Amino acid sequence: MKTRSLVRFVLVAAVLLASFATVGSARAGGYCGPTYMVQWGDTLSRIASICGTTVQDLYSANPGLGSIIYAGQVINIPTGYAPPPPPPSYGGTYTVQYGDTLRIIAARYGTTVNDILAANPQIWNANLIYVGQVINLPARPVYYTVQWGDTLFKIAVRYGTTVASLQSLNGLWNPNWIYAGQVLRIY
Repeated sequence: MKTRSLVRFVLVAAVLLASFATVGSARAGGYCGPTYMVQWGDTLSRIASICGTTVQDLYSANPGLGSIIYAGQVINIPTGYAPPPPPPSYGGTYTVQYGDTLRIIAARYGTTVNDILAANPQIWNANLIYVGQVINLPARPVYYTVQWGDTLFKIAVRYGTTVASLQSLNGLWNPNWIYAGQVLRIY
């Protein structure tokens, strides 16, 4: 009787340790690579969302894959998926009028002189603009409120940007530490 109890205990301990090891091997930040090991609770739509692809593309990359998946199963992630291109880094153009300075234009459009200069590499001196000159206006910041279940990767794909850009704009050193209700700057 003691032997059976010991065997059961060892089996339960092995299963628990294996489940912790599986959770620890989950890839962070939404990058999946060429393959993905299914975690407990995963669905094909969740994996497609995390890996930046579609369920149909997962089926195409895994012939014989059924609708039922299990933890520990390794599936191929299709390559060649490209997120939508990022939006332009400017919010339109403006034609300089008589009496304009970059400071006046920046105040009029709710931006800064440095942001205008960043959107206009052809302006090498902020004091030398002329009437009739067409300049690019920087894009206004776009913000997003994190929803439950969001990851930086999902948000980056949705807005056509990168996880690194989101981290840089929001001062996030760990891409996994976001929470529902948090407001992130996208651009």
